[in-house]
Amino acid sequence: MSKVLGLLNFEPSYVHVKGIEDFRPISAASILGRYRVIDFMLSNFTNSGIDSIKVYIKNRPRSTVEHITRTSYNINSKRGRIHLLHGEDVFSNNDLFNVDILAFKTYMEFIDVENPAYVVIAPSHFIFKQDFSELLEHHIASKNDITILYQSVNDANTSYLMGDLLEIDDKKRVVGASKNHGKYKSGDVSLETYVMSTLTFKELVEEASMTSSLYSLADIIWDNIRVMKIGAYRHHGYCGCISTLNAYYNANMYLKKEKNLTKLINDDWPIYTMTNDSCPTLYKPGAEVRGSLVANGCQIEGTVIDSVIGRNVVIREGVVIKDSVILPDTLIDKNVKLECAVVDRLSIVTHIKDIKGTKDDPIYVKRGDRI
Repeated sequence: MSKVLGLLNFEPSYVHVKGIEDFRPISAASILGRYRVIDFMLSNFTNSGIDSIKVYIKNRPRSTVEHITRTSYNINSKRGRIHLLHGEDVFSNNDLFNVDILAFKTYMEFIDVENPAYVVIAPSHFIFKQDFSELLEHHIASKNDITILYQSVNDANTSYLMGDLLEIDDKKRVVGASKNHGKYKSGDVSLETYVMSTLTFKELVEEASMTSSLYSLADIIWDNIRVMKIGAYRHHGYCGCISTLNAYYNANMYLKKEKNLTKLINDDWPIYTMTNDSCPTLYKPGAEVRGSLVANGCQIEGTVIDSVIGRNVVIREGVVIKDSVILPDTLIDKNVKLECAVVDRLSIVTHIKDIKGTKDDPIYVKRGDRI
């Protein structure tokens, strides 16, 4: 697929993951103890044979740059690479104007150098498994101007809020689109993944930039919905849109179960991430762990139930952790009780002994906090 360029878009304005995104883009957030959210989409690209990838970074680039530059995504280094494109100096300080069209237009010269026939544009805040080579083959055979990946869901009233709901006719043509305000439970949700020729992409970017400084790629596509042939390609299987803290928590809780995770990750479809040489986790006498996903490098003396524990976490004796997500390099001190919590990395929980949220409203402990 040397004629195809993968463009990993940054998160749109409706993404707001309370607390976590204060320190990094959600794409760089730890998930399942050892991965980053961005790993899943980048692995989709490389597993699909797309070796040339542009990653657009909206803001707070350090963690994204550090992670990607230290990760091997199984790219053919002779003909491909991951190119990180970030520049807050050229983007407006007002986040309202920091839209993907501006990023695409600013760095268009780097796409011109690649001279691909097609581009696959995918979101950095979604988690799903998709063979983009199959999507591209369908796009070419259908003679669509644009093909959009979508999923039929029955939880649109609580998930994918402010994303795009598609109106699809019986010929699998997109004939309408609207924002998901949670009014309906069922709907066809755009997965913000688009396939088109490079010529079409460049024309849309130019048209959008001439129309409004606030326009996104999705906005200009919807403007052309009656003019262009826009096809819909249905995705099947798990899909997580990490747009809120609840969505982040729910994705961890769902994917920690082996039967769910193996549908997303297997020997034929590996998810690449940064390697870590931490020692195996040490379970001390009296430790009890059930229904949980525990990364390496941890020391566990207490009880962990139905939780996700990141790398190098220390859990002292008397601790009970239930239905929680503990990010790497965290200390949970003696006799602390945590339930339905998201504890960000480098935190120390020692003085407050009982922290309890709910599955619908998990408690967040911010990065580096001491409580």
